[in-house]
Amino acid sequence: MWQKEQVLIEIRSAIEQLILHLKTDKSCLWTAHFEKQLRHINDLIEYGYVDDDLYQLSSSIRAVYGGMGSFNDYYNPNQSKERNELIEKFGSSNDLSSKVYDLAIKLKQSG
Repeated sequence: MWQKEQVLIEIRSAIEQLILHLKTDKSCLWTAHFEKQLRHINDLIEYGYVDDDLYQLSSSIRAVYGGMGSFNDYYNPNQSKERNELIEKFGSSNDLSSKVYDLAIKLKQSG
């Protein structure tokens, strides 16, 4: 498997896991952004892509990171059994957020 495909599969998995976390907070404004990115990734995997598609995807994912009021300032205030199970299974939403960002950088470099 090519490195590009592997990174796409890894970032898809990380975003799926992050979305599960975000959905535990019904007021989270960031869920829709990551669901959109997930649909885009699935389309690229299914229908193919060129390097520019990977660069654009990376930029789109990273666009919500950095600056005041950005996604990396988000804190999920909800504590629940479901969220604790997600943390145990996949790690914290902060860990997943960092993983998604790092994979987006890797995707940009592989493109």
